[in-house]
Amino acid sequence: MNRSLGLGLSLLVFLFLISIFAPYLPFVDQSLKPHLMRQSSEGMLEIAPFPPSKEFPIGTDFNGIDLLSRLLMGAKETLLTVLGICVLRYIFAIPLGILSFYSRIIRTILFVWNRVFSFLPPIFFIIILVGSPFISFSSNRYLLFMFVIALVEVGRVGDIFYQFMNQLSRKPYIEAGIVGGNSNFRMIQKYYLPPLIPHIIIQFFSDLGRIMFLIGQLGIVEIFFSVKFVSQLGGSYKAINTTNIWPIFFVDITKHIWAHAWMPITGALAIGVTIFTFSLLSNGFRKYFNQKYKKNNGVEI
Repeated sequence: MNRSLGLGLSLLVFLFLISIFAPYLPFVDQSLKPHLMRQSSEGMLEIAPFPPSKEFPIGTDFNGIDLLSRLLMGAKETLLTVLGICVLRYIFAIPLGILSFYSRIIRTILFVWNRVFSFLPPIFFIIILVGSPFISFSSNRYLLFMFVIALVEVGRVGDIFYQFMNQLSRKPYIEAGIVGGNSNFRMIQKYYLPPLIPHIIIQFFSDLGRIMFLIGQLGIVEIFFSVKFVSQLGGSYKAINTTNIWPIFFVDITKHIWAHAWMPITGALAIGVTIFTFSLLSNGFRKYFNQKYKKNNGVEI
């Protein structure tokens, strides 16, 4: 039995159902109404954030918004954002990886792309690029932000597919296809794509987890996908988050981890379970395709 794939698919269905039906659950506050102050059972006034209680099962954030409602309402936006980034990345990476196998120029572009953006952790490049005025103050900030995250690691993903093409080229059945006079297009279609598609699926789910971890890091440094700028005393401006994506739970984590631990723990659990789901799916599909293709042509995905 492929337990990794079975458990991963079960968790994925669970996350999918939450993202779809969360707004209709009776205990979810769709309006995400803030409760800045409340009266305690002793008659004292309390200021948000409020700890876990019967009214707020996992507590509230610093605006007094129910964390459970915000967590469930943000599931769809979070998953769609991660999926969108990964799809954008693979739209560029797959052609680059395949074409670099046949073109030295494209191979050089891929090599440079990979080396430049692997010099430092991706989060540093993302902070630098997103911090530019062109993106920070753009009306399309959300979409541009997604493009930046996607493109930073296109070289790494493209190189994975290029290396896999190299590995395949040494297989006997590939050599037989070349000897048979097949064109490059025919070779890709008939000989390379069948084992390459499973490899893409495996890497895709692995990258979903990698992207989820990355946007969690961005939440810690308060880099948000969508913001509004509020003027402060002295003429400065502060960027205020306007999304419900899960990394918002990591805002001011150094302040809340000791006094209001339920906030960062909520975000960490949600992101951790999602990353675990994608990891299970990646490993599960790897086992499934290895059993299938290794028997047929000796290719290990």
